[in-house]
Amino acid sequence: MYVNYSVGGDVRLGFLSGTELLRLDGGPTDGLVATGFPAVPSDATVEDESHSFLPALLRPGKILCLLRSFRAHAEELGNEPPPEPLFFAKLPSALIGHGEPIVIPEDLEGEVHHEGELALVIGRSGRRIPPERGMEHVAALTVANDVTARTRQKSDAAQGWPWTRGKSIDTFLPLGPGLVPVDSVADPGRLDIDVQVNGQARQSGSTRQLLWPIGEIVARLSRWIRLDPGDVILTGTPPGVGPIVPGDEVSVRISEIGRLVNPVGQEAL
Repeated sequence: MYVNYSVGGDVRLGFLSGTELLRLDGGPTDGLVATGFPAVPSDATVEDESHSFLPALLRPGKILCLLRSFRAHAEELGNEPPPEPLFFAKLPSALIGHGEPIVIPEDLEGEVHHEGELALVIGRSGRRIPPERGMEHVAALTVANDVTARTRQKSDAAQGWPWTRGKSIDTFLPLGPGLVPVDSVADPGRLDIDVQVNGQARQSGSTRQLLWPIGEIVARLSRWIRLDPGDVILTGTPPGVGPIVPGDEVSVRISEIGRLVNPVGQEAL
């Protein structure tokens, strides 16, 4: 997978193969989703400097998130599945990379939940895309954790208010470790999603259980909003969401893509 990472504040592009990180020429992944992903040279340099991973995309244009797209997840929260793909927006300032801490504000009351999800990265612009052409607009796939201040979200929803502050707290969107070109995945509609907290299984599902095919999801969203290269679509989470607290470690794995791991900390006031 193609990753963004940092060495002493210097942003670099790399290719992660297992545990080996290869350094590539060029800018961050943001520019690759429209132009294509470069071949990895056989003599690529192995990165031997201390580094940290950055979000799979540094500056996504829009982050659109499906809600209740898995029937069992809707039911576990006491909701009916929607008749069509519904979505909300999550702010890019919530992004963090693989290995970075999810930081829960000390004054945030109630539960914070993990939500492991498949994320689509758009590579080609489109509006009112036909469902059979939806996948043609997807450049890459990655792993997301739609961290949610659940108590705050429910309280705001009960008042008829938007979910934004329950969904877009800083660090509440781990995305990565990097991008996997969609052409290298056999079938995005048949990927397993698993979430563990401190090594204990929490969520288990598959994109086969989505209420709508992935191409149709892209098409339905484009009916209302123009999709552009670098936009991200979170396709929703399977059942099993639950609380995380400071000291935990959350791992989200999607078959054929990779594993996104983040510790959980707390923001001291």
